[in-house]
Amino acid sequence: MNPNPKNQHSIKTRFTYRFLRALKQVNTRYTTARSSSSSSARRSLEIKQAANMCMAATVGSKRAWSRAMLSKIRRRRQMVRSRRLKIGNPRRRINSYCGESETEELREIVPGGEGLDTKSLLDETAHYIKCLSTQVEVMKDILHLYSLPVN
Repeated sequence: MNPNPKNQHSIKTRFTYRFLRALKQVNTRYTTARSSSSSSARRSLEIKQAANMCMAATVGSKRAWSRAMLSKIRRRRQMVRSRRLKIGNPRRRINSYCGESETEELREIVPGGEGLDTKSLLDETAHYIKCLSTQVEVMKDILHLYSLPVN
């Protein structure tokens, strides 16, 4: 893991540009649609997926978690194209009381963590958390920017 703040700024900047472009595409799709609770929920899901895709694409194939996330996104797109996507798939629940070790729980949480040794898993987890923090920071900045009063 590189503690260089300049590198983090680069990730943040690249993610921000990608994410703003993705948000614009999502907004374009939903400006013509009627606002309803189902389209609002679908829009929220698309924004979440866009954030994940943009962060994974920004990091590229350097990290196991980003490779796993990009692969999952590609598979999901192929399923949508072939109309085999089942809406409402149950999410995998992570239960810390099942006797699983913390390492096994991390393997389930961090994308691509299944095949990693403990040292690599911890390194990937730290990087993944840093990238998720960057996502939250960028989203807060965007929210703040668009919620400023107009003079």
